[in-house]
Amino acid sequence: MGIRAAQPLSSTPGGSTSDADLVAAAVGGDRAAFRAIYLRHARHVASAITRWLGDDADLDDIVQDTFVRASQRLASLRSPAHVRPWLVTIAVRLTHSRIVIRRRRGGLLRAFGWQAARISDPALRAPADELSAALISVPEDLRVPWLLHRIEGERLEDVAASCGVSLATVKRRIAACERKLERRMGGGR
Repeated sequence: MGIRAAQPLSSTPGGSTSDADLVAAAVGGDRAAFRAIYLRHARHVASAITRWLGDDADLDDIVQDTFVRASQRLASLRSPAHVRPWLVTIAVRLTHSRIVIRRRRGGLLRAFGWQAARISDPALRAPADELSAALISVPEDLRVPWLLHRIEGERLEDVAASCGVSLATVKRRIAACERKLERRMGGGR
């Protein structure tokens, strides 16, 4: 991304610059515009990550990685007005990767007896662990739309834009994910 002097951006009727204008300026090399995107959306991204991780041990790293990846791929964003759901999609994917790595590492540590229990009553954690394990088995093209809509509360239209597919495709993918989760978690036995 080349650096250029910040130029005044057009404003929306409410007086603030639109996401689409900020993205266009940032793609053109305006660091102030990318900083504005960060300031506008970092808290939302961090909230999404926190809901996924359950703790904030890796929160700062994942937020930073999300925006680094976004800066590298900003020009590929199909709908600049939908930058927030796109950022959440990146964050969800990075968070999922971190969870998979944790599980693998945790399995090895448990196999060698190096890890103590983290909570006193595993039954309290069981539903979340069951859902997480079931989600790992669902293909990413089904899992990500489901996560964005059901967990993050994103509108279906925004999920479709984030995933680069039609609204009908997003609805089909979410329904397919729900069927797989039901079967995996015992609803389809």
